[in-house]
Amino acid sequence: MRGSVFKRCTVCGARVPARSCATTGCSSSSFTWAYIVDAGRKPDGARRQIKRMGFDSRAQAEEALSELLASMHAGTWVPPSRLTVGDYLLDRWLPRTRTGAKTRADREMHMRVYVVPRLGGLTLEELSGDDLTYLYDDLAVRGRRRAPHPQFGHGLSPTTVRRIHTMLHKAFADAIRWGLLERNPCDRADPPSTSEVKGLARSARHTYTWDELARFLDVASDDRLFAMWHLFVTTGMRRSEVAALLWRNVDLDAGLLSVTRAAVEVKGKVDERELTKSSSSRRAIELAEQDVAVLRQHRKAQLEEQIALHGSWRDVERVFTSPTGDRLHPPNITRAFHVLTNRAGLQRIRLHDLRHTFATLMLKSGEPAKIVTERLGHSTAAYTQDAYQEVMPGMQRDAARRFGQRLQRPLAGSDDGKPAADEGRR
Repeated sequence: MRGSVFKRCTVCGARVPARSCATTGCSSSSFTWAYIVDAGRKPDGARRQIKRMGFDSRAQAEEALSELLASMHAGTWVPPSRLTVGDYLLDRWLPRTRTGAKTRADREMHMRVYVVPRLGGLTLEELSGDDLTYLYDDLAVRGRRRAPHPQFGHGLSPTTVRRIHTMLHKAFADAIRWGLLERNPCDRADPPSTSEVKGLARSARHTYTWDELARFLDVASDDRLFAMWHLFVTTGMRRSEVAALLWRNVDLDAGLLSVTRAAVEVKGKVDERELTKSSSSRRAIELAEQDVAVLRQHRKAQLEEQIALHGSWRDVERVFTSPTGDRLHPPNITRAFHVLTNRAGLQRIRLHDLRHTFATLMLKSGEPAKIVTERLGHSTAAYTQDAYQEVMPGMQRDAARRFGQRLQRPLAGSDDGKPAADEGRR
């Protein structure tokens, strides 16, 4: 492969042999630098030439030419394509991604609503880091479609913008792997920082105290699904996990509950699936005696409901159902939760905040992060500690106090209650 650098007239586009254009009828002295590379033959036998124009100096053009030739020799060069960002994301990338239905639906919505209307007409080759930074800035100012948010106004939250950036980074990384793109433009963009996103996530988190939890359970005690609310409080399970729980995954004799399924709402329908064996969400939760007693009572009441319906119960396997045995629609569980918290006179929090409440109270009680991680189904204890680091200062003070108290205890061999000299030097 060979390449050459040349001057190009900015008026007529012809090569400039000297200081001014020599084309008949054009004597312009305005020019830029360009290069051309002979890249072999196209499938139809025609020559394939690559041209790049608009360089301010010969040195810039030569540097760009060297980079191109090096990538060609290394086999990483990607032939120019007119494939647009919109066509790639919607027609090529989304259909080939292997995710759950909920994740796929969220990705498609983000693409169609936020990304494609703004950048969909650009080709993959044209898309730059500046284009993506513009996208993120625009979404932060006027990306919101519904009523203004009390904190972010007409813009999307940094958390949502960061999620879109992560999704696009994955999409363009796949484009590189499939030979459609040479570089990932997301690497040159400026999305909201992860520290900002984590800070906002923590500020949006609200938890109940021990007394507030007790008040909630007291109000929920006469609810038909009291066992479900009790399980939310005492295990930190996700809504999707509780909604999909089956009796075959509950061993009341052993006091063990296995989380193996999840049910989420996707476009008004419930999508239920088995969790993969590699998923950290798939786990076993040990139950306390009180948890087992509550579930036994619920099981007894459920069997009585089934008998009363004379065999027309819809789903005998499901732990929590409607009064006729139908599956519970996840959003309806959240609505029922808000009804109970209103009756209890408690501040309105998200149902997912019960999970945060469980983690926070466990950690503040001195339970090891490893145990909390296992019960919640987090990927690592480090993730749990990072997610709840605001709880750690109090835990550290308690640990320091206990250490100090232990250090001041009289040691064996000391008559006056002070450490022996030899032992103190060890």
